[in-house]
Amino acid sequence: MLFECGSVSPALSNPEKPSEIMGATEGEDDFQFLRTSDELVLRCCSAVPLQQKLCLAADGFGCRLCFLESTSNSKSSEAAGCRTLLYGQAVLLRHSYSDMYLSCLTSSGLSADKLAFDVGLQEEIAGEACWWTVHPASKQRSEGEKVRVGDDLILVSVSSERYLHVSWSAGLCDADVSVSVDAAFQQTLWSVAPISSATVEAQGHLRGGDTLRLLHGHTDECLTIPPAGHGEEDRRSVHFEGGTASSQARSLWRIEMLCVSWSGSHTRWGQPFRLRHVTTGKYLGRSQDGGLQLVEREQADIKSTAFCLRTTKARLAL
Repeated sequence: MLFECGSVSPALSNPEKPSEIMGATEGEDDFQFLRTSDELVLRCCSAVPLQQKLCLAADGFGCRLCFLESTSNSKSSEAAGCRTLLYGQAVLLRHSYSDMYLSCLTSSGLSADKLAFDVGLQEEIAGEACWWTVHPASKQRSEGEKVRVGDDLILVSVSSERYLHVSWSAGLCDADVSVSVDAAFQQTLWSVAPISSATVEAQGHLRGGDTLRLLHGHTDECLTIPPAGHGEEDRRSVHFEGGTASSQARSLWRIEMLCVSWSGSHTRWGQPFRLRHVTTGKYLGRSQDGGLQLVEREQADIKSTAFCLRTTKARLAL
């Protein structure tokens, strides 16, 4: 899930150092610091069952509640942008795919903690529900200092004064672990990994995060799924279809680069990516018989859902 570090609120920020809000002095190594308008990934730094690397995620359609999603990449890229972010300031975190904002909701249905609130996406930024203050997790950082790329940090909801938190609950076996994201009085540490920052887009080139339709050769047929009304199992199948399908949302796919540090970059030949169906949230995957089908997010392993673009139709030796 990609977020953009949005506006800094002077009214909610550290008032003691207003001059520093405008950013670093020209000539400094600004790539070290997190800046507004940077696209970033929030990775959970807590001890994670099964040793997975998880980041904050949301679909941006249908259910707007946040969850954790596995990522296999641990690298971060350089950041540069608009205004340097300081510890103690309040920021908006905008979901890059839906343009909605990370918010502390008034509901509390996911967590077993009765004092916790759900965390999800919200369209409007009225009030304080979408504002989060950034605080250092390390004693080597202090309020008013610049937030560095790779720092462990704590996010606090301005409206509820609760921490952005991850709850774990064990099931009957070690692999059966329930995970929820909430705003609670317990802390969770997050690591920030910027993946894109004011990059220049080359017109006509494909980028990670782009939404597209896949056309069959020079025809008007596009890759899609059966329309609503079909059974759940039927809607896992994919096929090429012409006519009105090319103007309907069921034929839309989002390209997601497998490496987080490349997820907002231009796509290159041979670079692995996954295709996520926009309206169902499922991934295009290879079935056991060699065909294609939609795969649930939880079962979307890299081996069956990774694709790449090639310059030739020559068959690969598998």
